[in-house]
Amino acid sequence: MTTIVAGHLVTMDPERPVAEAMAVVAGRIAAVGSLAEVRAAYPEAAVERPDAGAVLPGLIDAHLHLARAALKFEHDAGGAEPDVPGFLEIMARDWHGEEWDVPRSPAERADALRRVQPLLHGLGITGVVDPAVTEPELRGYQESWRRGELTVRVTAMPYPGLGTPRAPTVEDAIGRLSGLGLHTGFGDDVLRIGGVKVYFDGEGLKSEALLDAPWPSTGSPGRQLLADEDFAEFARFCIEYGWSMGVHAVGGGAVAKVVDLLARAAGERSLRDGRFQIIHGYLDVAPATIARAAELGLVASAQPSITWFNGARLAEELGARTDTINPLRSWLDAGARVALGSDGPFFPFDPWQLMWTAVTRRVDRRDDPLGPTEAITVAEALAGYTRSAADAAFAGADRGVLRAGRLADWIAVDRDPTALPADDLRSVRVLRTEVGGRTVFRES
Repeated sequence: MTTIVAGHLVTMDPERPVAEAMAVVAGRIAAVGSLAEVRAAYPEAAVERPDAGAVLPGLIDAHLHLARAALKFEHDAGGAEPDVPGFLEIMARDWHGEEWDVPRSPAERADALRRVQPLLHGLGITGVVDPAVTEPELRGYQESWRRGELTVRVTAMPYPGLGTPRAPTVEDAIGRLSGLGLHTGFGDDVLRIGGVKVYFDGEGLKSEALLDAPWPSTGSPGRQLLADEDFAEFARFCIEYGWSMGVHAVGGGAVAKVVDLLARAAGERSLRDGRFQIIHGYLDVAPATIARAAELGLVASAQPSITWFNGARLAEELGARTDTINPLRSWLDAGARVALGSDGPFFPFDPWQLMWTAVTRRVDRRDDPLGPTEAITVAEALAGYTRSAADAAFAGADRGVLRAGRLADWIAVDRDPTALPADDLRSVRVLRTEVGGRTVFRES
């Protein structure tokens, strides 16, 4: 069946930013253009006009622990069946509590995923990159996929546990990955294997992110979790055998080391197509480091949620060193690919709030913006949640823009976010969400 969706389409396609209609055939977009053009191409198709201010590509959270979010919601909600605002309220009661993190069977994990996905669709989310996926979590995803119930498209980043008791040596981590018998890119449009997650330094709020200068509270520059030679050896393995990497590197000292070590491990080989990620990279990162990362083609996977949640407290300790916290403007100006996400369920994950934070630089428990020179535009924030996030999810040829040939993942919202004052961005309402031409959420 062919359907024409007509209205104000904000395509996120630089070649055609706005359109009047698109034709959807068998779960993919077959044509985009004026209503007359699309009707001429598909004269027998029914025309549907969503009662909405705009139609956009589905949003992709480039860093959301969906498998854990499902278990957290199941635990925290009990028997409640909330609407989207109620869902956000329940999940915000205790961001960092982990009472829900108990062993579950694949079937139980799939049941939890089935329950949480419609609420994420209610925020406009049609895909996620789930970082640090464990073997039990991957089995849960596979069960959901087997049942045909996985409506959020998932790029799962395996976590071999390098440097932990699970894999204390590089040889142990390589053995765990080799035993999987696959590598980055394996899968389909619904469930795909992404890069390997590696932790290089500690957390910012614990004063453990590796900086170039000491933390005032500890006198230490932070914690490096992996020796340089171990990281380099593991990176060489990944590059050689078709694995991408997503590296947790919060502080500027860690980001500089990771960029240098990846460059040396790659040698003459390009890292651009591998979508190697600097994950977080938000605290006191030098401009020269950002420039070199961009030159290498690394993806900056950034989470405005962490700045929102931690920014005021970090500013109390680091002062002017937080003027460039979460340096989105600097990453973009250097030419880096910037994919936006949340680090949910451990931080707020409403994409409209986080885009608002990225644009206004507002943070919790602080009256004035934090680091306003690093603000980005609404269009750039939307790109971070659409075409750039699709690229980071190894789906840049299939998702992220409304263009002929792409998957028909789209959302209808009450207002055009690109035409709103910045402060109104966080109040945008999602009215309808489609994944592959199938309605997965409709506002009551």
